[in-house]
Amino acid sequence: MEHLIHFNDFISENRKNKPNTKKAVKKIQKVIVKQGEKIEKETAKAQKLSQSGEVVDKMSATLAKMKVQLAQAEAQKQTVKQNIEIKKGQIRTAKDQAKSGNELEKKAKETKKEEADK
Repeated sequence: MEHLIHFNDFISENRKNKPNTKKAVKKIQKVIVKQGEKIEKETAKAQKLSQSGEVVDKMSATLAKMKVQLAQAEAQKQTVKQNIEIKKGQIRTAKDQAKSGNELEKKAKETKKEEADK
């Protein structure tokens, strides 16, 4: 049971100075939501302007459609960025667990040696 306490202490102790994956993902998610809102707004604008008979309005509709494409590309970029942050967090966790497992084994061996010496 003592080893579990050491393991949890080790994990919490070493995670204090490391990047927080949850915060990074949350921040990226906000950007994705904003891009989604922008896509909806520009799509509505493009539809409204494309129904007009004037040349300037049709050109503006085309511009709005291009802005939609840009917002979609940005949303995809942010989604990939979010997936990267998640993977980085998983890798850090796996490394921490491996490192703590090795340290626990060392401590277990040390305690066995101390008990054997007594």
